Amino acid sequence: MDLIEFRYVPACSAPGCAREAVYKIAAPWSSRAGSELKTYGLACEEHRVSQLMRGRLHRRDLVVADDETVGEVGLYRAAPGAAGSNLERLADFEHDHA
Repeated sequence: MDLIEFRYVPACSAPGCAREAVYKIAAPWSSRAGSELKTYGLACEEHRVSQLMRGRLHRRDLVVADDETVGEVGLYRAAPGAAGSNLERLADFEHDHA
């Protein structure tokens, strides 16, 4: 029996954008239960700044439980098949053009 490889290609979270997401907007999260990157959105190259700002606005309004910690929302390079804890954190605007 031949196995068919399934590859999920996530789309950018910006309204109306169907481009492939190359960034994950996320913050380190932990509690007694464990730790992970809490996702606030996905972004293509064009929408990375707007989606990062959107994620930071959502993080600001987050109420955490006593046993939880949530770090700063940042920009991570999305990598197919990589666990969130293994994603590379990028400088927020390292790709901006002056």
